[in-house]
Amino acid sequence: MTKAKGKGPSFRLAQAPGPDQIRLFCYLFFNLSQRIDNARRRAYAGDLEVALISEAIALSAIEPLMRDPQMRDHFRSVRNVVGVEGQRGVNALSIAAATGIPRETVRRKIRKLIELGAITQVKRGEYVMKPGFLQRTENLALLQQAINDTIRFINTALDQGLFTLTGDEPTAPSSRTARPH
Repeated sequence: MTKAKGKGPSFRLAQAPGPDQIRLFCYLFFNLSQRIDNARRRAYAGDLEVALISEAIALSAIEPLMRDPQMRDHFRSVRNVVGVEGQRGVNALSIAAATGIPRETVRRKIRKLIELGAITQVKRGEYVMKPGFLQRTENLALLQQAINDTIRFINTALDQGLFTLTGDEPTAPSSRTARPH
């Protein structure tokens, strides 16, 4: 049902027409969020702020790679390790701005991430993901579970009539406003 790898889907999800379904969406989404957050806690010694900071570093570090179609295709699989030299360093101030976590807290949590082997310092005050951290067996299992949980969320939302499938073209979001329950 999808086009060739890297070409995008041959369909799009759209909000199903009909009565307001925000409560159903919240129920399904919060269930997914809790599952994902539990996995994030396992990966980051029980600390969701540490997870958020690590993820902000990871996103910033590989963002330039993901804009380049050839690089995005090459690094599509997490099994292809991005070396330190292929990542852009990020500092505590930028992480604080991206996450909303105070800079001093970010600095303290960065030390924990270094201890966990998740990140490394490349220059004074600049950090990237430590190559191989995502590829640890336990982290690969958590990432695969996140994919499975996301697929379950999407399929349940489709089964419950929350979403529908449309053709190739993206659809505009519904202009209906949410009503309180």
